[in-house]
Amino acid sequence: MRAVSNAGPIIHLSWIDRLDLLAALFEEVLVPVAVREEVLRAGRQVPGIQAIRDAFASGWLRVQPVLDSAAVLRLTAELDRGESEAIVLMRETQAGLLLLDERRARARAGREGLRLIGTIGILQQARDRGLVQAVTPLLGDLRRNGFRVSAELVEQVEREEEQA
Repeated sequence: MRAVSNAGPIIHLSWIDRLDLLAALFEEVLVPVAVREEVLRAGRQVPGIQAIRDAFASGWLRVQPVLDSAAVLRLTAELDRGESEAIVLMRETQAGLLLLDERRARARAGREGLRLIGTIGILQQARDRGLVQAVTPLLGDLRRNGFRVSAELVEQVEREEEQA
């Protein structure tokens, strides 16, 4: 399946040295230009930035420019540029899945009927495919790096894994 990603999942997975999961789960991961600029911003101190650079250099994380700049401009009234471009690129490429963490952008994409998951959903898919043993320890690593997630969602993931 082809996916379009916003910056969040790429950055968050790089924090825990699991950017490889995107390559393992998806045939192709497309990112719009604004997302590439966000994750590779000069001087940015992102743990795992070299893995992100390597993913772009190797081509499995592929930059795809957005064609409909007017649609992007309309969305930037409520979302940032990267989120706006990711939603428009999802429509343009008819990719199977949008990778997106930010709440407002997820709500907007949901209203448009786009299929989406965030970093936690990616980790859950990886677990379900046997690529990681459990999500809970990775969630702990993410939180230690500054990933914000509600206590309720952490508890839900923990319960799910206890029942498996």
